[in-house]
Amino acid sequence: MRPLTPPLSRWARGRTHNAAFTLIELLVVVAIIAILASMLLPGLARAKGAARSVQCLNQMRQLGLAVGLYADENEDEFPRSQHSAFAHGQLPWGRAIAPQLGSGQAAWTNLLSGVYRCPQDRRTEPWSYGQNVYFELDPENDDYTGSPQTWRRVALVPHPVATLLHAETTNSADHIMPNFWMSLQDATDIATTRHRGRSNYTFVDGHAAACALTNTYDPCHSLDLWDPYLAR
Repeated sequence: MRPLTPPLSRWARGRTHNAAFTLIELLVVVAIIAILASMLLPGLARAKGAARSVQCLNQMRQLGLAVGLYADENEDEFPRSQHSAFAHGQLPWGRAIAPQLGSGQAAWTNLLSGVYRCPQDRRTEPWSYGQNVYFELDPENDDYTGSPQTWRRVALVPHPVATLLHAETTNSADHIMPNFWMSLQDATDIATTRHRGRSNYTFVDGHAAACALTNTYDPCHSLDLWDPYLAR
């Protein structure tokens, strides 16, 4: 004797004969997927941007450590930038610290698409980072602050933990010249929009940090982390 089975409902019987989705059902599913995607994509974009910012910060930390190693091997002197290196028969910092970054002199240009390139920098310019030119100036070159000495040696910097060494730049050159700034409006060579209103900076002691430009330079409040004579 066959076991009794409950009769199918009218809806179930209809689905048995036509199991495919209707056009309305497909459109509803597509609409739900589109809504979910629109909710998720901004969060994914922010997460991707945050990851790139962390990568940039790590690269700048590598620059700070590499300059420290270079100074240890070169009588405590900073490498020069293109601003003065050739005039003194030296290599600009991008080439000078390449060995400390694990790259030979012949292949140092590979760093321009690696450690020297912020992943958030969409420009075609070669340099994402510039070195603070104060470490190459003579006292007579610094008319604004009147720094009493040159800062060629790391040991001469009074407050290395507070003095800026590298910053993200909008320049095509490898250096930044804050000695010419008179106000915040003059600091146009600092990239302030790559990381949601902040930039990454390297300090003389080797550490790197992300902050707003006004946390590094604000003459209205006697703040200047670029000039070793004033940095506190």
